[in-house]
Amino acid sequence: MGFLTWKVSRIAANDLAARFAAAGIGVTVEQWRALIPLYKCDGMTQGRLCEIMTQEKTGVSRLVAGLEKRGLVRRRCGENDRRVKRLFITEAGRALIDSTMDLVHAGREALVEGVAPEDLAVCKRVLWQILLPVFKKECGCNLEE
Repeated sequence: MGFLTWKVSRIAANDLAARFAAAGIGVTVEQWRALIPLYKCDGMTQGRLCEIMTQEKTGVSRLVAGLEKRGLVRRRCGENDRRVKRLFITEAGRALIDSTMDLVHAGREALVEGVAPEDLAVCKRVLWQILLPVFKKECGCNLEE
């Protein structure tokens, strides 16, 4: 299961990167994916974003720094602990997500072309059953589509 989900994820990411490039979208797929949890659960800590993205702190820190330079995210120190960084998506970040959703949906449609809708529904339901408890525990948000 791990190999299959990884391979499908890579195929989807490569397709989306090509779609972004063709449309002149100035962010990477990885940066775009970092914006999604903030779009749905604004104000989470940088540490929680690391957990959700299952990436190391240094990598996510660089990713967020790039998003901040582009004006898509802003960081604020925590009220009780200045070492804690809370992340907030900006209006420009929200606009980017909104403007790219058609590309994302087109890519998803192309990816599952030929898959019976009922088979796809079972696949999604099982994957969400695996993922949702982790997401809810990590950030207290419902990150379902």
